[in-house]
Amino acid sequence: MLNHKGLDRERTKLVFDKKMEQDYFTLYLQSYLQSEFPDVLAKLTTEEIENLVSERVNQAASIFEQERLSGKDVLQAQEVAIADLTNGLSFSIYTFLNNLLETEFLPDYQRLIASEKRQSFLITICPLLEKLVKNYEESDTGENQRLCYHLIIGQLETLIQTHGV
Repeated sequence: MLNHKGLDRERTKLVFDKKMEQDYFTLYLQSYLQSEFPDVLAKLTTEEIENLVSERVNQAASIFEQERLSGKDVLQAQEVAIADLTNGLSFSIYTFLNNLLETEFLPDYQRLIASEKRQSFLITICPLLEKLVKNYEESDTGENQRLCYHLIIGQLETLIQTHGV
């Protein structure tokens, strides 16, 4: 049986654990957004980014707490919370175009890397190819997907030439 001091230590531990989880989720989400969605971040104000992160982190922390209280271990609870934290962020146009640039236009990709302009180039072209990339992602047949892929490559080649890569 816990005495008054024991209860205080348990409450402090729960608050500390929740703060640690929030810090973990914040770092995880910020890193994920910066690596996979810099094009999305470029469209938002600092305040909008902070609100997005804060809302998602608070929700993930609550889910983590609920999962732990229901008996799941830390890793199981984190897995469920991170799935919620990144919900709706599974397909990145930026990452898709980065991979396409690297595989289909390697010399240009290497020049962009060497000149440290890869990220800014990709952020610039993401909105220009967004509709086409989404059509590719949402295609329900292999034929439609192949057609969209070739259209994206053609547009990407034009953008590389236009931007003097």
